[in-house]
Amino acid sequence: MATEADFIALARDSFKADGSVDMDKGDLLWSALFKLPEWYFLMTPQSKANGALAAQLIDEKVWFLAFTDPEKLRFYATRNRNLDETGNALFVTMKPMEAVEFARDSLHLSVYGVRFNEAQEHGWFSPLENLTKFPDYLQEKGLV
Repeated sequence: MATEADFIALARDSFKADGSVDMDKGDLLWSALFKLPEWYFLMTPQSKANGALAAQLIDEKVWFLAFTDPEKLRFYATRNRNLDETGNALFVTMKPMEAVEFARDSLHLSVYGVRFNEAQEHGWFSPLENLTKFPDYLQEKGLV
């Protein structure tokens, strides 16, 4: 059985406090992300009723929020009181390539990008346009 990636450690090692990025370690982070069977995208009662992903305004930009596992999503949803009437965190899952296609289809929206593991220690993000380029980039490097 494969060991689950430690996304907190991978992100911490990739994105330094001084703003610099270790590209090789960043490649490992993105590779591990794209090897997951699915990503967990936050929904809200309103977004569910509208049939759309929840979009959050953070740092003056609009983002979709994705998580590497349901526990990290539940932590965010509970912390932000972003739960349904019965106290459940709402989410949809997408396989990584489905998420890439969704990002490609969303480029015309006012959404800037995707924030991964928001409110967790060492979350990270990608603009939508960059997210659509990662599969080819990782494949060229032999990382997926």
